Amino acid sequence: MEELDFEHFPVKNGFPGIPVKSWIRFPNCAELVDGEVYAWTAKAAEVTWKDGPVTYRTWVWSPAVTRREDLNRANLGERTDRDSNSK
Repeated sequence: MEELDFEHFPVKNGFPGIPVKSWIRFPNCAELVDGEVYAWTAKAAEVTWKDGPVTYRTWVWSPAVTRREDLNRANLGERTDRDSNSK
């Protein structure tokens, strides 16, 4: 967890959780899950999701997470690239 650098990027917390879709990396694959975020930094989010009766929680980099109500919108990097190309 050293790469998250909590000393320079402090954790913020929010309740209720923010509904998200997030890519979760496993050793042999990646999976897009429906989850919630209760903690985040400027660079990462802690995603909580369920698989059957089991609840999991892990930190992922911010680009792996999209708010569920914003699924039709591009992420900031895509908006920036698209906007700069249209000029």
